[in-house]
Amino acid sequence: MKIWGKRMLALACAGAMLVPLAACGSDADAGKIRLSYLSWDNEQTSKPYIDEFEKENPDIKIDFSYAPPTSEYISTLQTRLVGNQAPDVFIITSENRDDLIDNGYAKDLTDESFMKNISQANKDFVGRDGKTYGMSITSWGSGIAYNKDLLKQVGYDEPPANWDDFLKLCKKLKNAGIEPFLEPNADEPSRFIDAFQGSILEKKGVDPTTLSTQDNQTPGTDELEAIKEYIRLYDEGGVTRDTVGISGDDMKTQFTNGQVAMIVDGAWDFATFEQAGMNWDFAPMPKLGDDYTQYAQGSASPAWAIYAKLDGDKLKAAEKFLTFLSSKWALQKRNDAGDAVTVDGFDATVMTQYQKVYDQDIKTGKYYLHTNFYSKPDILKSELKAQNQQLVQGQITPDQYAKNIDAKVAAAQ
Repeated sequence: MKIWGKRMLALACAGAMLVPLAACGSDADAGKIRLSYLSWDNEQTSKPYIDEFEKENPDIKIDFSYAPPTSEYISTLQTRLVGNQAPDVFIITSENRDDLIDNGYAKDLTDESFMKNISQANKDFVGRDGKTYGMSITSWGSGIAYNKDLLKQVGYDEPPANWDDFLKLCKKLKNAGIEPFLEPNADEPSRFIDAFQGSILEKKGVDPTTLSTQDNQTPGTDELEAIKEYIRLYDEGGVTRDTVGISGDDMKTQFTNGQVAMIVDGAWDFATFEQAGMNWDFAPMPKLGDDYTQYAQGSASPAWAIYAKLDGDKLKAAEKFLTFLSSKWALQKRNDAGDAVTVDGFDATVMTQYQKVYDQDIKTGKYYLHTNFYSKPDILKSELKAQNQQLVQGQITPDQYAKNIDAKVAAAQ
C-alpha cells in the first residue's frame, strides 16, 4: 500500500495497518477535510487528478492508497471494509459489485447530479433494480483488426458486416492460401459469442442487469443460440481447429508479420500495429443478420463508489471528488491518455481506425460482456474459456457446452 507524501511518512502510514489513513499527513493539511481513496490506478496515473482536485478544493485532502487489480484490489478492499477501515471512495466492478451492493457498502448514486450525463450502459454495469452504485466514465469495445493488403487480394476492402458473409470471406481467403482469421483461444473465450449474445438479448427484449438476480442462473443455456452461430466458424471450415492453442501474443505476432488477414482485438494493441508499419484498419464485429442490431464484445470500465455510511462534510467531499472526476478537465485527461470516454456531452477524440467502433458500439452502449451479468464472474470466465477450447476442438457440442457451464456455475452458488 502506498500513501502520497514524504517518503518516511508514507512508509510509516503504510506500515500502520490498523491506523486510519486520515491519521497520516503534514501540518500544512491540518484542519482540512480528509478523504480516503483506495484506487487500483497506480500513483503515477492517479497523482495528476488528485493534484488538480486539491488545487480546486483547497479545503480537502485526499489520502490516497493503491492496490493492483483485480483480485488483490478486491481482497484489500474487503479487508478494510470488514475491519472498520473502509475507504471513503473506492472501485466497484463486476467482480465485487454484488458483494458491495448486497452488504450495503456502496452508496446509491442514482439521483446524484454528477450522474446526469453518465451513459446508461455504464450505469447498468454497476446497477441493480434501477439503481446505480458507481460512476463509470469510459468503456471499451472489440472489433476486427484486418490487413488491408491481404483482404484486397480476394477483392475485399473491409470485413463484411454480416456473419454469413464474414464466413464466406474466411473461406475465400483460405482458398487463396491466406490464413483468414485467428482468435486467442488459449487465453480467453471467443469475443464473437459475447457480441452475438448482446444482440440476441436486445432482440428478445431481455434486460441483462436482471440476469444476476435470478435464483437459478444458466449462463450456458442463455447463450446457446450465440454458441451455435459462433461454432460455424470452425464447423464450416473457415478456420481450422488446430488454432485452439493460439495465445494473444501469438495472434498479434502473426498479424503484424502479415501471416493472417484478420484477428479479433481491441485498442490496446493499436500502438503495436502502428509500430509494425502495416497497412491495417479496424472494423465492427459482424452481426448475425439484418434483423439483429450489431454489437461488440465490450464493457464499461470500473467505476468509483462512495462508502454508504459517509455523512456530513466527508460525504460532501466525496461527492465533490466524483463531480471532479466527471468534469471536463478530468474527462479530457482520460481522453488524452487513450481512454474511450462515454459521458454524454463530451466530444471525445479517438484514433481514426477506432472511430467507427467508437461511434457505432462504444458511444451508443452497444456492447456486451457475458461475465458482467452473472454471479461469480471469475469462475464463469475460467469455465467459459475451458469449454470454448473443447468446443473449437470438436470434443463437445454446443448443447454440452451449455450444460457444462450451467453445472459449474450452479456448483459455485
